[in-house]
Amino acid sequence: MKIVIVEDEFYAQERLKARLLKVEPESEIIAVLDSVEESVKWFQENKQPDLLFCDIQLSDGISLEIFDKVEIDCPVIFTTAYDEYALQAFKVNSIDYLLKPISEKDLIKAFQKFKKLGGEKKDTSNIDIKNLLKQLGNSDKKYKSRFLVKTGAVMSTINIDEVAYFYIKNQLVYLVTLNNKEYIIDPTLDVIEDTINPADFFRINRQMIVALKAIKEIHPHFHNRLKLNLQPETKEEVIVSKRKSSAFKEWLED
Repeated sequence: MKIVIVEDEFYAQERLKARLLKVEPESEIIAVLDSVEESVKWFQENKQPDLLFCDIQLSDGISLEIFDKVEIDCPVIFTTAYDEYALQAFKVNSIDYLLKPISEKDLIKAFQKFKKLGGEKKDTSNIDIKNLLKQLGNSDKKYKSRFLVKTGAVMSTINIDEVAYFYIKNQLVYLVTLNNKEYIIDPTLDVIEDTINPADFFRINRQMIVALKAIKEIHPHFHNRLKLNLQPETKEEVIVSKRKSSAFKEWLED
């Protein structure tokens, strides 16, 4: 079984690849694509895979735009953090989906459904792409409003509007508040990114998510990257990756 993955986050790519190969060891992942533009080009130049796993929100737009620009007739399983209202649109159009974070159990069920259908091709011509995009754009998604933290044996909550940034160090995820208090939290950065409001937070690289209100200064850096000065200050340099820089600038202007 030949599989294509459309996903713009590196860790999400690696996690999905690992779980796919564990659940279906005979499958072959022939391409991992991270943008609408790259996906359209790939499907224009290559044979259709047997199955497509497709994230909804990509760095350069919504993945549904891919279907509007190129014909895709293979079965599609969307991976998404969108709420039930938006997902209902996919049910109506007989498109399968998995809600992030994707578990091994979810993947097993998805493959069982795929095999039950005999791997038959989907006719995407009857999918109302514009309507789906509209519903996604109007979806009243509920974003996470607080995080559970622990100090010693005492647990408390931190409201999302108190958060300055999240970062990974030594495989632990830290939450830092605007008044410079730091806590270790359980969710991964991928899960956090999927559940907080993208209007207020941005994943600048694989290790860090920053709040708009925490950005004090922005400076050009080597190789088309950006360097940020945050408040509260960080011990190490905060660099927006080259791949994220353009999207970050657009986010700032939005």
